[in-house]
Amino acid sequence: MKKLDVFFGGWGQRWLLGTLADDGRQLLFEYSAEALKQGLELSALKLPLRAQAYGGFPPYLSRLPGVVADSLPDGWGLLLMDRLFLQSRRPLAGISPLDRLSFIGERGMSALTFVPASKASLSADDLSLLQMAQAVREVVADRDTAALQQLAMVGGSPHGARPKVLVQYDVQHQRISTLDGAPGTPWLIKFPAGQEHKEVCAIELAYCGMARRCGLEVPTTKLFEINRNLAAFGIERFDRERGMRVPVQSFAAALHADFRVPSLDYQSILRATLYFTADVRQVEAAFRRCVFNVVFNNRDDHAKNFALRMNEQMQWQLAPAYDLTFNSGPGGYYPSIRKGSVAMITSAVAANMNRCA
Repeated sequence: MKKLDVFFGGWGQRWLLGTLADDGRQLLFEYSAEALKQGLELSALKLPLRAQAYGGFPPYLSRLPGVVADSLPDGWGLLLMDRLFLQSRRPLAGISPLDRLSFIGERGMSALTFVPASKASLSADDLSLLQMAQAVREVVADRDTAALQQLAMVGGSPHGARPKVLVQYDVQHQRISTLDGAPGTPWLIKFPAGQEHKEVCAIELAYCGMARRCGLEVPTTKLFEINRNLAAFGIERFDRERGMRVPVQSFAAALHADFRVPSLDYQSILRATLYFTADVRQVEAAFRRCVFNVVFNNRDDHAKNFALRMNEQMQWQLAPAYDLTFNSGPGGYYPSIRKGSVAMITSAVAANMNRCA
């Protein structure tokens, strides 16, 4: 049986949250005595504190509790991880979710870390933005294995399909580093996927600017022009502050929703915001974001693109907006809209969206 300890590291704290155990048939999670003593409800709806172990988690969460499953990548990060496992002659059929969490160790986003961490030998060279962009192309083309290892170190944990890397960005000196502890603040850098044109980065930057004008909270963003054919979009991470980890949890994790299918409508998003934050101002902010998505045709509005962020008082709030861009959606529909939501949003547009002009 495989076991893995899950540690909470939010806002400068570090204590054992619980233990995962997987025998290949059933995966269990049990809160630690310290977690019960702390009394911090990270997943009040689906995983409330109790002494008894939990099990029976859905396959679309990799058989993990949502709050833990959120630490796993999808899309790009999963591709990097799978290729490294195959390179090590480890059949993917024998890879447990605990193996993947162990691989992430302390390199994941948000506030959870995993022990024991994988002892995989990965390159820790400092890469330039151009080197990272070129390495992305090589990996997509299934070529350079050295590039694969380097990208796994700096881009193996974020969510999303587009290639991403986690870096330190020194705004004053306009310098990017992939090394831990380098000057600057933590940023996430996104590159175009597949055959996408570099303009997708400029479009996302423009969307973030429009969102700010519409009153949405959006982290600092920047367009990085690498050369004539390459560009990247950068956004300051909101899961780090003053060198500390900050708890962040997607709505997919908090509600145990399958983000790959239309599993939530906007009314569910608003109700969940009220449930977790108990603050109508946060609900208004979530509503504003829903309206923005409809008006500006952002149909990539699935349950992983809404998130909660825990403040220093250990209270959940709506996380800043992210992944805002033009997107026609799968089949041309909104993943998070069902009957009733469109009417709700249409009324809001007619009533008040001139404030964005």
